[in-house]
Amino acid sequence: MQKSVNKLDVFVNGLYLLTDFLYELIKNSFFFWLYLMKGFGIFTLYASIEALLAVSSDVLDKKRKKTFYNFKNNYHNTDKWRFLSVFIFFIILYLFTIPFLPTPSLIGKTLWSAIKYIALFSEALVCLLLVTRPVFEREFQDLKWTIPLQIYLLMRVAGWTLILLLVLTAILWFSLRNGIFLLGFAPGTVGMCSVWVVAKIKKRFNKMSQRK
Repeated sequence: MQKSVNKLDVFVNGLYLLTDFLYELIKNSFFFWLYLMKGFGIFTLYASIEALLAVSSDVLDKKRKKTFYNFKNNYHNTDKWRFLSVFIFFIILYLFTIPFLPTPSLIGKTLWSAIKYIALFSEALVCLLLVTRPVFEREFQDLKWTIPLQIYLLMRVAGWTLILLLVLTAILWFSLRNGIFLLGFAPGTVGMCSVWVVAKIKKRFNKMSQRK
């Protein structure tokens, strides 16, 4: 009888934790879209992602903070980030439209198919760098960050990088097919997964440094 009660307690506690986690995902997604729309998705892209990742890190670290104030305190949109947001937005938009364009008359179908795959890969790479840069800066504060350094670190832990790429691809796939998932869960899931994977990468580098 006692064992049955203990199992029920474990089940109820697990259900509560899952519900609470999903609630945090929905809240993070809502406030991400709210701050993103402040700049029509063009001028606030990077700052909104940076705030999303900071709040996601607090959730995974079990720091109970009010999401509204947490987003507000971690949202820092400077002129530098506005310029970067515009630059990234149009790169992603350009790469996203290439696969939907018809085959140009001067280019063969085989070459155009290859260009489409290169565009998709480039888009995935841009998104990967975008969602990992703020987390890397928080986790490795003693390093001066550049894109080559970021790519180097991601390549050193290719397994975790591949996992994150697959997760981002899956989130994009579900988002294109379900508007509710896109609005309610996609940003929060991206934030949580990115922070979790970078934390694993940091542990990996700590182990590698200890062996030297």
